[in-house]
Amino acid sequence: MGKANRIEIEYRPIKRVTILDCTKLSLKELANRIQTMTQLGQPIPLNWAEGVAFFVMPLPVDTENLVERQLNGEVVLQNIVYALMSEYSPTIKAKPFDVHVLNQTPSKVLRELSIWLKNHAVEDYN
Repeated sequence: MGKANRIEIEYRPIKRVTILDCTKLSLKELANRIQTMTQLGQPIPLNWAEGVAFFVMPLPVDTENLVERQLNGEVVLQNIVYALMSEYSPTIKAKPFDVHVLNQTPSKVLRELSIWLKNHAVEDYN
């Protein structure tokens, strides 16, 4: 493929994450919520990084303002629901079925988001 036919690829890393709502639960409550949402037909990936299990509901990008913000490196999240989970495990044992967990440690953004969640936790579940 000659130079004239090459596709230009531009990398624009995320520079800012804006969170509109954040909910901390116990790990059991988080697993129960994931199970309920899955049973209602909304498969939700549960993520893990830096000692935090969480799922994210992104804000739909349906306005020019949000599209512009995203193109400028900002992601707006409608809600994050999370629980402290010190060690990674590919599943959380829960009934009626186990909840699968994705290790997001390779993602710089999700690692930093997890650290922020740990440092800004409002309630402490034992």
